[in-house]
Amino acid sequence: MNTQTRFTPTEVCTLVAHEAVSMLDTVQTEIPQCVRECRTALEALTTVHDLGEDGKALLDWLDTEIANAELYATDGRNLPYLIDMTSPNPEPDAAVQMDLIWALFETAAREECGPEHRQALLSAVRTVTEMCGMEDLLQAALRPNAAKLAKGLSTELDDIRFALKVNAELCSGAAQQEMG
Repeated sequence: MNTQTRFTPTEVCTLVAHEAVSMLDTVQTEIPQCVRECRTALEALTTVHDLGEDGKALLDWLDTEIANAELYATDGRNLPYLIDMTSPNPEPDAAVQMDLIWALFETAAREECGPEHRQALLSAVRTVTEMCGMEDLLQAALRPNAAKLAKGLSTELDDIRFALKVNAELCSGAAQQEMG
């Protein structure tokens, strides 16, 4: 039995980005405030943990999905997600949820985390606890699935990088066709 329950900062950021994009399914007329707070929390995490290109890819992915959701809210254009959001990533169990929450708290407590980012991280904690049904932690002893989830998150980050590259190439090609 694998008992790993500690995520790397990149895995934490990938999970936060994934959960924020998942919440975009609820968009009808405007982007939910919790998505914007998760975006700010993701920015704080990538800055504080100096995630470089991985952090940039995750922020670019979330920004692209938010922009697509805004298009849907304003004119009904429904663009597909950049990556398959139904991929077989396991749902985070209670131990994984707690690990994520502690990672957010630990980042908020760091000296280099400013007040706006700290508030966004704390809001993300509230969102995760409400979204994930943390009562499971109190009602049952669940076997951690962090190792399997971490592998899925790593694969998802690779998919995000590839999808962003393809999307940029498509946008560049469309721009060239309009000019030519």
